[in-house]
Amino acid sequence: MTKDEIIIAIDPGVKKCGYAVVDSNLSVLQREVTVTQKIVESIKESLRVYKIEKIVLGNGTNHKKIEEKLKKYFPQVKIILIEEDFSTLEARKKYFEVHPPRGIFKLIPLSLRVPPGYYDDFVAVLLAEKYFRNSC
Repeated sequence: MTKDEIIIAIDPGVKKCGYAVVDSNLSVLQREVTVTQKIVESIKESLRVYKIEKIVLGNGTNHKKIEEKLKKYFPQVKIILIEEDFSTLEARKKYFEVHPPRGIFKLIPLSLRVPPGYYDDFVAVLLAEKYFRNSC
């Protein structure tokens, strides 16, 4: 791993993907949930802004189709598959760290809380963190 490496991390899905650009200091430079059909455009835009040589791709739902597409459109970028076990539960926790519940909702245990919207982008961030932890 280079000192100031920046990667794209993707939590693949059939209809939507979690997408994050994260650096080796674990700073999140970009985080979004994008429509799967638009993943190529998101990556092109990130490649225009950042020097990225690797894409970390979760090995969950629809990853094979997305991996094929990435290899076709971005042959210069290395694709690294990463295990997604328990990432959804961890992402839910991370979501509520960033968006803490208010009022009476604070009383609901974390295990019973469900974010009001999509949080696949938090899964992508967790995949990036896992990559950097394992590559040190």
